[in-house]
Amino acid sequence: MLNLLSISTHRTRPMSGLALLRRRHFSPYKTYIRRDLGLVVYFNPKVGSTTIKRLLVEGLQTLGVKPMLSRVWPINETRRYLTASLTDHYDLLRNPQRYQFFTFVRNPYARLVSAWKDKLALSGDDRNARSVRKATALVRRFAVERGLPGNELESAIPFATFVSYVESQDEGRRDQHWDTQRSVLLTDLIPFSRIYRMETEFAAGVTEILTRLGLPEAWAAERLEHPQNASRKLKQPVFDEHLAERVYRCFAPDFEEFGYDRESWRGL
Repeated sequence: MLNLLSISTHRTRPMSGLALLRRRHFSPYKTYIRRDLGLVVYFNPKVGSTTIKRLLVEGLQTLGVKPMLSRVWPINETRRYLTASLTDHYDLLRNPQRYQFFTFVRNPYARLVSAWKDKLALSGDDRNARSVRKATALVRRFAVERGLPGNELESAIPFATFVSYVESQDEGRRDQHWDTQRSVLLTDLIPFSRIYRMETEFAAGVTEILTRLGLPEAWAAERLEHPQNASRKLKQPVFDEHLAERVYRCFAPDFEEFGYDRESWRGL
């Protein structure tokens, strides 16, 4: 039996579309809605979202399902497959009780390290990515203003400097890749039926979603056996007790809401 982290709140009143739109992290590109199946998958950045989207699109193509939006939309193929129409969004807001909501969470320590690695600690051609350049410029400016390590052009930005940058911003106002997951997932507004931990329940959760689409378990198992986009391992640990305590204070809501161990930074 799956170790379910969260059970449905059985909310029957309409979700507030206005409240959702007011949130910094709301985006229609974060939700895959299937009105015919009563299914919603909410993507959580830095929590296997790229892999989940890839498998969803591949699975839909295998089943012969057409993209939800036509080619006239100026967005890539993945988004055309996974972006629901306004009619579907309206039905979801009016009738949330008809749907089951699925998402994934990750150890807050590991998620923050992953965001730092991907956005600030890359090298070579990876630094040409627009999101990387933007994030690097913002954190570099912060380091210059405060005289922190990483303030010199082309110098490495240490994880501790990145943590200081994150600490300087209010929860709910940070970049989605390093804000609290409860803010990104809008857990106070969205009645999630299943929230899977990436570390122990990723394969089970993805398989549950894919089989609901009509794909065999064997199809999902075969593709999950050889994961892509795996996170790079660090040669040296980035945490000590002091830095871990700072990160814990910053992300305490996630540790409490999703049940992660305060001491789980050890060994990362």
